[in-house]
Amino acid sequence: MRPLALVAAVGWLASTLAIAQDPEASPDGRTHFLGREIAQTMHWTGASWLLRATREEEENGAALRRWLAVPAGHRIADLGCGNGYHTLPLAREVGPSGKVYAVELQPQYLVMLRERADAAELGNIVEIEATIDDPRLPPASCDLVLLVDVYHELSHPMRVMQKVRQALRPGGRVVLVEFRAEDPAVPIKPEHTMGKAQVLLEMAWHGFELSSEHDALPWQHAMAFTPAAADARLPQRALVEGLRRAMAVGDARVVQPFVADEAPPPMLDAPRVPAELQAGPNGSMVAAVGEHLVEIVADDGGRLRVARGPLPPWRRTHGSTRPFVVMHTATGGADANRQAMLAHELGFDGVAGELADLPALRLACERLDADVFSAYAVLTLPAADAPPEQLAERLQPVEQALRALAGGPGMLWLAIRADGLAARDPAGEAALRRALQQLQPIVAATGVELALYPHHAFWLETADDALRVLAPIDDAKLGVCFNLCHELRAFPGIDPRPALRRCGPRLLAVTVNGADVAGADWSTLIRPLDEGDHALAPFLAELDALGFRGPVGLQGFGIKLPPREHLVRSLAAWRRVHDEPRGPK
Repeated sequence: MRPLALVAAVGWLASTLAIAQDPEASPDGRTHFLGREIAQTMHWTGASWLLRATREEEENGAALRRWLAVPAGHRIADLGCGNGYHTLPLAREVGPSGKVYAVELQPQYLVMLRERADAAELGNIVEIEATIDDPRLPPASCDLVLLVDVYHELSHPMRVMQKVRQALRPGGRVVLVEFRAEDPAVPIKPEHTMGKAQVLLEMAWHGFELSSEHDALPWQHAMAFTPAAADARLPQRALVEGLRRAMAVGDARVVQPFVADEAPPPMLDAPRVPAELQAGPNGSMVAAVGEHLVEIVADDGGRLRVARGPLPPWRRTHGSTRPFVVMHTATGGADANRQAMLAHELGFDGVAGELADLPALRLACERLDADVFSAYAVLTLPAADAPPEQLAERLQPVEQALRALAGGPGMLWLAIRADGLAARDPAGEAALRRALQQLQPIVAATGVELALYPHHAFWLETADDALRVLAPIDDAKLGVCFNLCHELRAFPGIDPRPALRRCGPRLLAVTVNGADVAGADWSTLIRPLDEGDHALAPFLAELDALGFRGPVGLQGFGIKLPPREHLVRSLAAWRRVHDEPRGPK
């Protein structure tokens, strides 16, 4: 096995199969896809097998259609319909107001189907003769595209599934039904079976995510998919979540295709904790589950697996085992793609971004094998006499941000203002606790940490203010982002380390920059990391003593130098500190 360097982006998903030429540009198409051998299409002369007397007992098509629950009026594509085993019953279910597209590569099947449809007096079936790489479905025409024992025979899977995606109406789904490779009792040739791990991987590669599945058929899996939002890590995400479901079944035959070793990573068998995917060592991808890291690897065919793990912390290219990220305040207002490219090119682990740019920034970073480590937002607490609906309305963008960050290493950095209250007025503490308690269910569901972000002249101004609010709330996902520049602005001339130490286990993130400790304004308190009299090495040593392994963000607000110039200098200063003998890690 070797690490998979992620350069793919869903859509899409530019292949990491390292092929010099697209095999689907040839009429012959592929012989293998993502490590799977593609089976030969069954010839039309074997049509009698599709209507064999034992098929209902072996496949229970009636049970499948009950699960599909297709309503009257729906438009369905039976892709690879053969002589109509499913086509005719589905046509009856959708009724005269609905339509079934009967799609076949071999026209002889369509002749047989038409004879059966005419005999059954069904006039809502439209026959379509497909090509090897195009089902020829009208765009936005289908509520459901059904492929029963068909997908594994597609010689041009990328092109066909791209056309299938285009054929879906809003809310439409694709259902794959395949003979179970995990079950040796299924009497089907291996090349005509598929395991769930492979189905999940391939459908993710096509830009689809699992929406539901049906496991009660005698010999087959039935898995429903919907189009996924743009997600550069969709295959890896599908793999990890698929492994979770497989482990819940408790059957080693189902679990094994997901893992690279004989035994699965034990931490994935624990009570459900949302997994975070992030860039790992040497261009690999890792899944963080609680305190554990497991590596995702790929074989030479591109088939993904989860390595047994756990993976220890690794020394990153900038010298630290902690993530070092560039904040949006240091990138000169660049757009999402430029921010991601700048961070990646210079050697940062990723970006700490703004809420408004979050979806585009996350996709841009992950395409480059980097990460969004945080999104910054400001919550203004309503006045004490405001109606409860006002707080709920102001929390909506925060809730959306937590959901948008799910599945990655990112946390939400939340600065706090308060209507009618001066900075640090104790009257706001109860209101902030109420807001945090309302956010806790979403924090738990997404697994995204929420770090209060002290900010000079805001209501929440210092780390100690944040700790006081958090003290009665027992939740490890709620904590503090310690901001060097804001702490020095509140307390000029202090040594910030005692305040850092008081954060203890509540410390989720840190921001640093060069600074004059007794500086009186931002121009002296926020400088490139190689300027000022604040000593970085003792500060980072304090993080070591705390056992802190979270992200460190490079602050750059107000720095007048071109972004590339001061970022290069700051990164060099960071590396020098970490290259010192016995220096911070």
